[in-house]
Amino acid sequence: MSSKLVFRAKDVMPFSPPGAEAAFESRLLVDETGVGSRALAVNHFTLKAGHSTEPGAHPPPYDEIYYVLRGRARVSLGDPPEQHELAPDMVVFIPGGTRHALLNTGDEDFEIITMMPHQMKAGINGVYDARLRAWGTGFRLKELL
Repeated sequence: MSSKLVFRAKDVMPFSPPGAEAAFESRLLVDETGVGSRALAVNHFTLKAGHSTEPGAHPPPYDEIYYVLRGRARVSLGDPPEQHELAPDMVVFIPGGTRHALLNTGDEDFEIITMMPHQMKAGINGVYDARLRAWGTGFRLKELL
């Protein structure tokens, strides 16, 4: 049994695509390259104060769920977008194909857990693709460097 099945989320190496280092960090916690999951992707995402994500959509059937851990933000969903204010313990369901974006409206980091009920593949998520290009894997523990 792999020691990668139990770990602290903060021990996973954060990733930011080139040019986005000041805006956000992504820690891929569960996927095939890390724990061996063939059916689930779970990510810890931190959006820095005053920053936003670019609008985008994952194709069907790549539904996504956000669970808010900390901070405040505004999520835009759809086209034209509907705006919703987010705070801790709130949940957002994003059906595959739905445009979405986040804006951190607070003065602290906005932290969420994101979940997709499918294994990630190239072309589904730009941050995932950039991480694979940079690291050759989706998952990296800090102690393995």
